Amino acid sequence: MRTFSHLKGLPVYEQHTGKTIGKVSDICFTNTGKVQGLIIESKGWFSRHRYIPLSAIQAIGVDGVFITDFHALQPTASFQTGYSLYSQRGIAGKPVITTNGKKLGLLEDVYFHEQLGIIGGYEITDGFFADLMEGKKRVNAVPFTVGEEAIIVNTTM
Repeated sequence: MRTFSHLKGLPVYEQHTGKTIGKVSDICFTNTGKVQGLIIESKGWFSRHRYIPLSAIQAIGVDGVFITDFHALQPTASFQTGYSLYSQRGIAGKPVITTNGKKLGLLEDVYFHEQLGIIGGYEITDGFFADLMEGKKRVNAVPFTVGEEAIIVNTTM
């Protein structure tokens, strides 16, 4: 299990040709913790973002991501349900509040199991100085609700 920030910026290769398709820029997931796919920033003059479903990802390694076929890339508009960290329907930076009214901090990153395709937890920050003094918090993956101004988690932290 690793955080998405370790995956962000990794090159994406097509398995059959070895060509670099682009770089990982975002992760897409549901509120129940199922990873749906990745957003790829394509190379070229007119760099654009494309969506790659998890089923088309062959492997996620330390130094790169391999996809089965370039044709599996889809327009980001095809990702319509669920959430991402930074791009469409991005939730990074939103306050995380428990159902019993305790503010945990701001959502900064997600921990995920690349082999299982699930989110294992959420990394929460209280700001730079608090993170230095106390460290970042980790909330286990629980279903959440995204509101206009906050993320509500059902936990008893």
